[in-house]
Amino acid sequence: MTELYSSIKLPNGNLAQKAMYHKQEIELYDGNPLIEALPPILSYEEAFDRLSYEPKYNPLERQLSPHHRYHALMNLTRFFQPVRAHLDLQDRFSRFVRHGYVGRNPMSKNHTEILNEFHHSLQGGKELITSPDIRTFASSFTLMGFSGIGKTTAIERILSLYPQLVVHENPINLIQIVYLKLNCPHDGSLKSLCMDFFLKIDNLLGTNYYEKYGTRRNSISSMITRMGQIARLHCIGALIIDEIQHLLTSKDNGSEKMMNFFVTLVNEIGIPVMMIGTMKARAVLQRDFRQARRGSGQGDMVWQQMEKGEDWDIFIESMWEYQWTKNFTELTQELNDTIYEESQGITDIAVKLFALSQGRAIHTGVEKITPKLITKVAKEELQLVQPMLNALRSGLISEIEKYEDIIPMDIEDYLRQQMPKVDLKAKIQAKKEEHAKRRKTHEFSLLVEVIGSLVSLGYEEVKAEKTVLQVLKTMVEPTKKEVLIQALEELDEKKPTVINKKTTPKKSESHLTKLVEKGKKKKESAYETLLQNDYIKNPLTELVI
Repeated sequence: MTELYSSIKLPNGNLAQKAMYHKQEIELYDGNPLIEALPPILSYEEAFDRLSYEPKYNPLERQLSPHHRYHALMNLTRFFQPVRAHLDLQDRFSRFVRHGYVGRNPMSKNHTEILNEFHHSLQGGKELITSPDIRTFASSFTLMGFSGIGKTTAIERILSLYPQLVVHENPINLIQIVYLKLNCPHDGSLKSLCMDFFLKIDNLLGTNYYEKYGTRRNSISSMITRMGQIARLHCIGALIIDEIQHLLTSKDNGSEKMMNFFVTLVNEIGIPVMMIGTMKARAVLQRDFRQARRGSGQGDMVWQQMEKGEDWDIFIESMWEYQWTKNFTELTQELNDTIYEESQGITDIAVKLFALSQGRAIHTGVEKITPKLITKVAKEELQLVQPMLNALRSGLISEIEKYEDIIPMDIEDYLRQQMPKVDLKAKIQAKKEEHAKRRKTHEFSLLVEVIGSLVSLGYEEVKAEKTVLQVLKTMVEPTKKEVLIQALEELDEKKPTVINKKTTPKKSESHLTKLVEKGKKKKESAYETLLQNDYIKNPLTELVI
C-alpha cells in the first residue's frame, strides 16, 4: 500500500516533504528521526517495480505520419529497465545513507554539543573535533564504469526514491537534506566544488551561504570547514560527487587536496561520500590508500558492459516493445545478437541504436527493423564511438583504456537534423494521398453519370459501362463532357445495338451494380470492388506527380 506524504512549501518556494516516521525493525536505526523519516527499506521485488520507468506507449501511434513518429521516438531516451546491478546499487545506497545517520542522531545528548563545539572551533580557528561515533559508522562508496554504461542515470533513478528535503517539526525542528549531488568541476578545482556546494544549498533552502562563505575572497581551507559545519547542521545524508575523473585535470596537487577533503568529510564530519566516475577515476582513488580503503565501506562497484545473458535479455525484450515503425518487428535471436554486437552491451548505445534504426526505417519508407539495417546505422551514425566499441570487442584492457571516456552521440540532435527531411517526405506523401482521393471520387462520379446518360440515350447498359471504363483509363483529368463524347464515338464505331427505352425493364441491374452489391456483402467499398476487378486503376501507381 502506497503511503501519502504531505508537502510543505518553504519560504523560497521549494517543496519539502513533511516528516512521516516509520517504525524501524533494526534496533540500530530505532529512535533516530533522520532514519525513521526515510522511506521504508525496499525488498528486491519492490525496488524493481519502483525503479522501472516505462514511458507511455500507444501502438496506434505507429500509424501516425513520419514527423509525428520522430517525436515519439524520443520516448526511448526516458526508458529505464533495472537489472541486477541496479538493484544491488539501490540496496547498497540504502545501507549507505542510513548507516551515515547512525552516528548523527539529533535526539542524542551530544548532538547539540558537537554542533556547538564545531562552531567554537571555527570561531577560534582550531581543528575540527573528531567524534568516535562518526568514525564508527561513516563511510564512502565508489561507482566506476565506462561512459554510457548508465551510472548517472541509475543513481538519479535511485535518488528519486527518496525525498531530498524533509521538514521535521516534532520532536525536533529542522530541515533534513537527504542527499546532495554535485558534479566535479571540469578543471578539478576544489574551490569550484566548494562554491557549487554553497550554491546548491542556497537553492534548496533559500539561505545565503554562498554570499557568506562561497565567494572567491574566501580561502579553500575556510570553505572546507564551513562546508563541514553546514553539512552537519542540515543533516546531509549523502554527498554524491559525479565525474570524479575530472580530478586528473587539476593542477598544483588539486586532486590530492580534494581527496583529502573527502577523507575529512567522512572521517571527521561523518558525511557519507559517494564518488562516481569512469575507469580513469581508479587512478585517482588508488593514489591515496586511505581513500581507497574508505571507499570500500559498501564495496566498490565497477560497471563494465553488460554481458550477454539473462540481464541483457530482460533489458532488450522490455525495450523492444517500443516500436514506431508501421510494421512491428518481432524480436528474434538474430536481432538480439546484432544489437548486442553493435552496442557491445553498453545500454546507452543500445537504446540510441534502437531509436536511430527506427528513424532510418521510417525515413527510407522500409518501415521495418532488420539486422542489416541495425548494422548499417551503427556504422554510419555511431562513428564517434566505433573506436571504443572495437576496443571492447578486442577484450584488451590496454585498448579499452584509450577510449573509455568517449561519449555516445546525442540522439536528440540527430533526430533534429533528420526532421526537415522527414517533414518534406510526409508532405509529398500527403499530397499524393489527397490527389488520389480526389481522383477516385471524381472517376466514380463520372462513371455513374456517363453510364446513366448513355442508358437514357438508349444504349445497352452493360456495353455502356464497359466502354466508359475503357475511356476513363485513357484520360488523366477527364470531364463528364469529354468522357461522354469519347464513349459515344467508341459505341458508334462498334455499331451498338440501340434498344427501345419503352421495353427496358425499370428495375434492371447492370453488371457493375451487381458487382458493387456483391462487394458490399463482403464489407468492401464500391471503390475497392471495382479496383480489385480491374475496372479502376490505382492512382498512386498509375499517376506520376
